[in-house]
Amino acid sequence: MMKPVFMRTLKPVLFCAALCLLPFINIAQSPAPAKTLPQVLQELKTHPDDLALKMDAAKAYLKKGSADTAEVFLNEIIQAAGPAKNAKAFIQANIALGRMYADKGENVKSLEIYQRALKKADEVGDKSSTAHVYKGIGALYISWKKFDDALAYYERGEKLAREIGEDELVADCQNNKGTVYEQQLKYDKALLAYKNALDVYTQKNIPAKISMALSNVAIIYKAQKNYTAAVEYNFKAIDLSAKTGDEWMMAATYNNIGDLYSKMGNHPQALVYLEKSLALAKKIDAIEIEEAAYESFADAYERTGDYNNALKYNKLFMGAKDKFINLDNTRQLSELNVKFETERKQKLIQQQQFEISRKNYWLFGSIALSILGAALAYFIIRKNKYKQEKQLQAEVFKQQEIANKSLFEGEQKERIRIARDLHDSIGQMLSVIKMNISVLQPEEGEAPAVDNALNLVDKTIQEVRHISHNLIPEGLNLGLFAALEDLCMKINSAGGTEVMLNVPEDIRQYQFAKPNELSIYRIVQEVVNNMIKHAQATHIDINIVQQEKNLTLSIRDNGKGFDTSKIDESKGIGWKNIAARVNLLDGKMEVQSEQLKGTQIEIFIPGV
Repeated sequence: MMKPVFMRTLKPVLFCAALCLLPFINIAQSPAPAKTLPQVLQELKTHPDDLALKMDAAKAYLKKGSADTAEVFLNEIIQAAGPAKNAKAFIQANIALGRMYADKGENVKSLEIYQRALKKADEVGDKSSTAHVYKGIGALYISWKKFDDALAYYERGEKLAREIGEDELVADCQNNKGTVYEQQLKYDKALLAYKNALDVYTQKNIPAKISMALSNVAIIYKAQKNYTAAVEYNFKAIDLSAKTGDEWMMAATYNNIGDLYSKMGNHPQALVYLEKSLALAKKIDAIEIEEAAYESFADAYERTGDYNNALKYNKLFMGAKDKFINLDNTRQLSELNVKFETERKQKLIQQQQFEISRKNYWLFGSIALSILGAALAYFIIRKNKYKQEKQLQAEVFKQQEIANKSLFEGEQKERIRIARDLHDSIGQMLSVIKMNISVLQPEEGEAPAVDNALNLVDKTIQEVRHISHNLIPEGLNLGLFAALEDLCMKINSAGGTEVMLNVPEDIRQYQFAKPNELSIYRIVQEVVNNMIKHAQATHIDINIVQQEKNLTLSIRDNGKGFDTSKIDESKGIGWKNIAARVNLLDGKMEVQSEQLKGTQIEIFIPGV
């Protein structure tokens, strides 16, 4: 029997604990309350409006594993702290609530809450809270595997932490930067960052964070195949987590140990620790740990040749992964962050306008001293103000363009990623299923059930290929021009319209980025479809030429033409998609058309 092939993801993101830095630590960046939960609740009866007591209660419930109750207290703090103008309590509660939503996989909601905290921290100049929010947002980007963005936020947080002298916060950012380096396979950098963080946590005697850092160091040693050191650090981490009652960290470390034993060939021990991890993850509803445990099970069974169980857990892993990450949330996350950053820039613009107005008042006061001087000053001020307003308007428009372009580019990349995942992962698994079913076919006689199953698998494979092709044409695997030739050939073979493609040989050597190839292909496809469907063209010429470093795409038909002044009034999305893709390429488009004389569309793409 052929050995099945399962797709593997880079899973140490979770176990480096950068996404949480442990849920009950991040709740207010302060030590756990000395009072017990019953004591706090008793004091709340006497002082029901005491926000500090409510924060202690939230921390205690969260450490106990009662996240829903902790969330109730945090929302009460946020509602009370706003009107009372208690900025510190408001910020701390929002940071804690944002962390809780991130732990539940609701990253868009988490980002909204973090931005609310960041806005208030900016208003009151609270650099410490700002740094903590940056750290939290960086963790969100790690969960979506946008490592460069995550690293940028961690470095911003670390810079602020160093300015205000918060060593523990610097260590937190170092730890999280280690997570990014680990995902980028820069293990030496990751190990250095983790050990720097471990030194600070040890000096300050923070057991929960020491446990986390020990686990992180163990993961790097495992990646470097230093299994002896990995085992040593993992068991140090699990012992410390058990003493502090940190079930999240225990579940994560159990999975690390199970995966480590699997790689060392100790299959029975691997299954024991993976079972512990999965049971504890389900108990505390840690979806990300449950996902990683399923993947570790699949890997462990695959190593022993138990492909049935490997396939079973691989399916559970894919299901848990889909629950934790989806394309729509990725889009919303990018859109929400672009919107927030734009709002921050607009606020800065408003502050600049206020400063300009204040200066104007001062200058107008001097008018009384001299008519000539006032008139001259007024002329200069008006001129500068007009210039600045034009610049501000241009900046706002530029930010809007960046936001739209970012969303569109993100969609392009996601289409390419999903298409490849469908082809490489699901397609391969279906092929394996087909081969396994074929083994059941008897050498003599008929087996209708087997035949029906094979036919169903074949149809499923075709459907997966069809969906993948809709996301990104197969022809693009051979390059842009090969894909365009394939498009023309299909139209010509259908009859009714002849499409001629002219590409000089010296242009065919150029290589485009995959998102740009897809954009150019979709532009041509949309234009040609419009010419066939709406202009009823019977002949279409596509010419691609190079002028210096620019690419000119010319498409001409012999159709019935149309009124180009009505393009902006079009209610369809065809022209809007074409314009959006041209804008994504920083290009421009010119359309010429006359009734009964056909249409010519020229698209100029810079920087080829």
